[in-house]
Order: sequence, then structure tokens, then C-alpha cells
Amino acid sequence: MAKQFNIAVCGSARVGKSTLVNAICGREVARTSSSLCSVTDEMKKYVLNGACPSANNTASSTEYSITIWDTPGIESWTKEEVEKHFTKIMLESTPLCMIYCASPGSFARLDHLKWLIETCIKSNIFCALVCTNKYSGGSQQRASVLNDFHTILSQCHAMTREEANVKYYGDIGLCTSVNSIFYEDREFEVRKGVEGINELIFGIIRSLKHDKLIAWCHTIADNQSFWLTMRDGIITLFNLCRPVVEEFVQKEGKDAAKFILPLIINTILKK
Repeated sequence: MAKQFNIAVCGSARVGKSTLVNAICGREVARTSSSLCSVTDEMKKYVLNGACPSANNTASSTEYSITIWDTPGIESWTKEEVEKHFTKIMLESTPLCMIYCASPGSFARLDHLKWLIETCIKSNIFCALVCTNKYSGGSQQRASVLNDFHTILSQCHAMTREEANVKYYGDIGLCTSVNSIFYEDREFEVRKGVEGINELIFGIIRSLKHDKLIAWCHTIADNQSFWLTMRDGIITLFNLCRPVVEEFVQKEGKDAAKFILPLIINTILKK
């Protein structure tokens, strides 16, 4: 029987939750839209199936099934609706990770967001708070979102480090900002490419452990950009043999994940 894992993506409507899911997975798994109407008006799930080698390197493998719950945006943010909304997610599954999205200018009651994060922490659910569409509202609004994230997380755990635009709070959560797709403002002649996705993925890798980490690695297995761009960090983090990995990637770059992922999984299983 396949091991079941779940990831919840939460936040207000029209902040780019579905787009972020696609960017993390490295392929289109969630339907998106450029209109002002929310695409995700009901809880949807996207199932990713995978398998990892056994600990003794035999031909057998363990199957994994990762379900990403793309939740409807919360518009009114009343206490009752927030608690009802997230309780429904908890009844459906106990996510290994809760990714909360807010874009510059989006609205959320901080006391309700604090309740959401505290509920996750009590249930051993890692919290990744992400400022999406980071260039859409200007630097001041982006800074305001990140400051709100920092304020709430630091009340639960002191910030332990900051690296590559990612702030870490022990093993309970992190916060960062991303640009999931190409952004252009013709009026002000601003053009920005995809930014921060690889750092977010790597930050969650650094924070999860054991089976949860394996499940997250399967979630991002098809994201070739991540495996190639973050190769050096992955080699260092998991103490992989650099010459072997680099030789393979040079020859078979497009299949890097198929080679690196089993090495990571074996390292995790040995701990």
C-alpha cells in the first residue's frame, strides 16, 4: 500500500496559489487564470504518485502518493469562516506542510492567521509563509506582508537564521517572497522573471525530516530547474559525492532528478 502524504495550500483568493503549486512541481498540475475572478472556488486536490528505493538497495521500492490540496480563497476572514475552512482541511488530511500565500495588498486578519499557524504547529505541520506576486504591489507592500509573517512566526519560535531571502524559525516554519511567473508592468517598464521558487523549495527541504522529506522530494521530482540550479546546495546538504553527481549531470542533465533523488532518499533512510 502506498504511503499517503498531503500538502495544503491556503490563502486569500487571487494571490497565485495555483500558480505557485505549478511552479513548485515544475509542471502544470493546477488550473490557473489571469482574470480577477478566483479560479479555486472549492477545495481541489492534485495527486502525485512516486516510488523510492528500499533501504537495502534491492529491486523493491516503496510507493508514495502526495496529494496537494488547493484550497478556496477566504474572502470575508471572519473567525468562524477561518476556523471552519481550515478544520475542513484537517478533517480531509493532516498535511506535512501548509503553504500560506499572500500577495502585496491582499487582505488578512493577522489574529486569524496566527490561529491558523498555531493550529498547524500543534499538529506538527510545517508552515511555509510565502509572499506571492512579490513585484505586483511595490516594495513597501511586499515588506509589510513579510513583516506580518515575521511577527507571527517569531511569536511561536525565534528566527534561527536568514539565508537566500528565506527566514527560518526552527523546525516550525519559514517565510519568503517569490515571483512564480514572468511579471511585466509596461507602464513603468518593469520586467521580472521567475524568482525565489528554488529557494523556497530548498528551504522546505532543509526543514522537513524522514518520510515527510522524502514525500516533499517526490513532490518536486519533475522540477528540473530546481535540481540543476540548486545542485551544489543539495550535494552539500546531503553530503553526496560531488564528482559522481557532477559527471552524471553533465552527461544527462535533463534526467538529473532521476539520479539525485534516489541518492537523497537512501541518505535519509540511513539516518
